[in-house]
Amino acid sequence: METVRATQLKNRLGEVLARAALGPVAIERHGSVVAWLVPPPGAKARAERPSRAPRWSRRAEERVVELCARGDYRPSRWLRAGDPRVLAGVAAMLASQKDFDRTRMLVLAERLHPGMSKKGVFNRWLANSPVHAARFIPMLRARMHDISQA
Repeated sequence: METVRATQLKNRLGEVLARAALGPVAIERHGSVVAWLVPPPGAKARAERPSRAPRWSRRAEERVVELCARGDYRPSRWLRAGDPRVLAGVAAMLASQKDFDRTRMLVLAERLHPGMSKKGVFNRWLANSPVHAARFIPMLRARMHDISQA
């Protein structure tokens, strides 16, 4: 069962509703559950349909490469760079790379999209991700090299 704070619900209604379509989400205010968001009957069948991969533009890719290359772990900056679920997957993916602080990247992934550091969630992200590690990681390494040479 997932729990979200009332403030998070207010600020990210669409994201919370998407999660509520998959299962019950508890809404918490001042440390206690005040409401539940539950999927309507038949929502499980709709949720199991394959979804389209989110868009990943060159501009978004360049912004994320720059954030990663500069070692910026601030969620506020990452959130301005694009879709939180896509970015959380990128952070989880980079947690396995030697040049990145695993703990900080996983914490960032969780802040962007709760649950992304779990194996099943990350595997689903990989299956539908618009981000291709074979392209993204070499671009990132090249940018990191450029920054270190400057």
